[in-house]
Amino acid sequence: MQFIVRLTHSPDNCWARDENQEKAIELESRLRNADETMGVTVHSAVVAPNEHTFYLVLEAESFEGVLGLLGPPVLEDHDADIVPVMSIGAAMNTIGIE
Repeated sequence: MQFIVRLTHSPDNCWARDENQEKAIELESRLRNADETMGVTVHSAVVAPNEHTFYLVLEAESFEGVLGLLGPPVLEDHDADIVPVMSIGAAMNTIGIE
């Protein structure tokens, strides 16, 4: 399954702040090693710094794998939208359009 993840945080809770930078380093390490440790493939991981928002495109066998990757402190410090998605072609096939 593929997932689009949007993580947002407040400016006061920004991970670029000195007191939160260790969390940012931990997240980057988790994303780099996600396939080995969580069985999650990270297709894309980008940030919109001015909007305090991370965007991830992930692939995992289960939703639980995604939650494991985003476990504390990520989901403690961010509001998250985690949306399962499929390709347009796959969606068309499921409704009989070829």
